[in-house]
Amino acid sequence: MKKLPLLILAILALGALSAIAAGRQRQAGSETEDTRKADYIYLEALRAKSQSNHDAAFALLQRAHELNPADREIGVELSTYLLSLSQTDSALLTSSMALLRDYCEANPTDIYYGGRYAMLNEQLLNRDEALRTWKRLHTLYPDRLEVTYRYAGALAQGGTQADRDKAIAVYDSVEIAEGKSIPLSSKKIQLYYSLQDTASILAEADRLRNSAPRNVDFQVFSGDIYSMFGLNDQAKQFYDSACILDPSSGLAYYSRAQFYHTLGDSAAFNREVFQALEQKNLDVETKLVILRSYIQEMFNDSANFPRIGQLFDVLIDQHPHEHDIHDLYSRYLIVTKDYSKAAEQTERALDLDPADSEGWEMLTSLYLQVDRLDDARQAIKRSLRYYPDNSRQYLVLGSIYDQEGQRDKAAAEYRHALSLTDSTDVSQLSRIYGAMGDNLYASEQADSAFVYYQKSLLYDPDNTLALNNCAYYLACEGRDLDRALEMIEKAVGAEPENATSMDTYAWVLFKRKDYAKAREIIDRTLSLTDERSEEILEHAGDIYFMDGDPDGALRFWKEALELAPDNQLLAKKVKHKTYFFK
Repeated sequence: MKKLPLLILAILALGALSAIAAGRQRQAGSETEDTRKADYIYLEALRAKSQSNHDAAFALLQRAHELNPADREIGVELSTYLLSLSQTDSALLTSSMALLRDYCEANPTDIYYGGRYAMLNEQLLNRDEALRTWKRLHTLYPDRLEVTYRYAGALAQGGTQADRDKAIAVYDSVEIAEGKSIPLSSKKIQLYYSLQDTASILAEADRLRNSAPRNVDFQVFSGDIYSMFGLNDQAKQFYDSACILDPSSGLAYYSRAQFYHTLGDSAAFNREVFQALEQKNLDVETKLVILRSYIQEMFNDSANFPRIGQLFDVLIDQHPHEHDIHDLYSRYLIVTKDYSKAAEQTERALDLDPADSEGWEMLTSLYLQVDRLDDARQAIKRSLRYYPDNSRQYLVLGSIYDQEGQRDKAAAEYRHALSLTDSTDVSQLSRIYGAMGDNLYASEQADSAFVYYQKSLLYDPDNTLALNNCAYYLACEGRDLDRALEMIEKAVGAEPENATSMDTYAWVLFKRKDYAKAREIIDRTLSLTDERSEEILEHAGDIYFMDGDPDGALRFWKEALELAPDNQLLAKKVKHKTYFFK
């Protein structure tokens, strides 16, 4: 049994009541044996359906329909299954629609199946049948707005001018009962727009606004409509009126700001955004919405960064104790790569809400980004007061100890992280085992390190860090270079712009004595990063030398030696202008 397609499922959502809820309706008269059998089989089908056994339900409904083809309730249930199978079979679709139509004609007051039938006809472009069905339902249920809107929509789509006039009349009837509203006016304006009737569009906006002159939303809506047709003077008047009527309306200020933005008046746009955010009686949540939108609009030009910073200063001055403002500022600063200032804002946010687990991890990461290991360690320890079972923070703490050369302490933190990690969290387990592999290799326990790398990749075969590190150390050891090449090619395939992985790729190729390819890759590595580390530069020199370019090799070795003047092997290479095997 095929699953119901998404389109059909969306249509079925309208039919919330099944045949069980509707109840069985029988014509008067004696039941035949086939009728009784059909009833029994039908009930079995409903039971199977309730248990999601759709294959059995479909087969039972087919048999029940064969026994009693006049039973429209059986027919309408069967139509649902036929419809789900009709994607490539027009005969099944025809049968399904016929069964559904028969039921709806016999039960015109059934709004659920009637709505389903009408919607299907709309999808099948059977406009007349859809319109007929919606009209009948609207007549029977004049107070059901969802039906009214559907009927008006069916009238508006295609057809004659008379039909479109009827659609407007239907919308007008709703307004009489419910009052003027932006959704209703929008529907009428969409219809006028399809007719390219600008005068009627503007008139509808005027009627809406005049129905409640002090309604700020109606003023803004009028501004938007008039602006759409380039009537900027009138549009500005409506935006100005909205701001005067309610100085605390973020919508009014920001709509006026967007109006200036569309005109290309950046000075006015900036002024309006500042004015909106400076409103002390405008709630913080609205201000944050405005600020986020402003950042999205202005972020592509770095010349705007100082103004964005000024806006944050304004908000923080007004609301110094709002966690979300400091948090948003921090995230903005991260995007602009001002990690030190981002850490300051994250600290302030955490002072206001120390229960922010994501904030603690972000603070730790920021301190690591600027090489403030002590601050990162302290941030972790502070976070563990609130989240003592956070294995990710213990993992990071272990990596800090590893960077400091405290291998035993690092190993202890990794074990602690492992003990706190759920067995289903394969990504975290992979990261921990990978870190343990790094720790063991740095502790000169290469065989054990490769065992842990294997564990890491068993949990997550796509762990690019483990793939890179294992491949690199295999190359350094000069062992299993085929496996090393396979791993690093997988890592590079996943992250082709990662300079670290590209450097490892070049080094594996170098160890395999594929010097020409290694040179091509190390050149690519150097183009990917502005941070020319000692290690990459030394690799470049070694590769260039073995590829027959000793002068190029010497330039790289000298540059590397300037970064690491205590590297004796580098000094030896520079002095003797030749490569030395370790």
